[in-house]
Amino acid sequence: MRHILAIAALTLMAACGFQPVYSSGATAASAGNITVAKIDGRAGYEMRRALLEELAIGLPNVTGPATLEVTLKEKLSRLTFETDGTARRSSVSATGRYVLIYGDQSISGRQDAELSFAVPDNPYGDVANQTGASNRVARLLAKKIVDDLRLQLSAG
Repeated sequence: MRHILAIAALTLMAACGFQPVYSSGATAASAGNITVAKIDGRAGYEMRRALLEELAIGLPNVTGPATLEVTLKEKLSRLTFETDGTARRSSVSATGRYVLIYGDQSISGRQDAELSFAVPDNPYGDVANQTGASNRVARLLAKKIVDDLRLQLSAG
């Protein structure tokens, strides 16, 4: 009896258009009608994921297929030092140059983001903080790029 109910429930969910949120399907490379090209590096992977999330609702006045290409440059800077030369505060800055191609038109631009963090005494903690800051700055930069695209497309 339980098997019959489970099969009936699965059939009903399939019929209603249910799709798992974390499925790995063909839509992994695009957000609606907007495809985000691969971005090099670990931070590029994080940024691409953030762009896909931000673009899930689309962009104003972009109804056909579009492609977003982003070039990411990231830099780690040590800001303050102890008397023995060890770093106490660091900063991760990133620059994203982007081009959105849709139809016979294109929009390009550049956005910057920066995030500072405290450097712990443990060297492994420093690596973890650098990775976390890099992920956060990539997500912040993705949001700034999408916000800039929405502003440019709304004005035009």
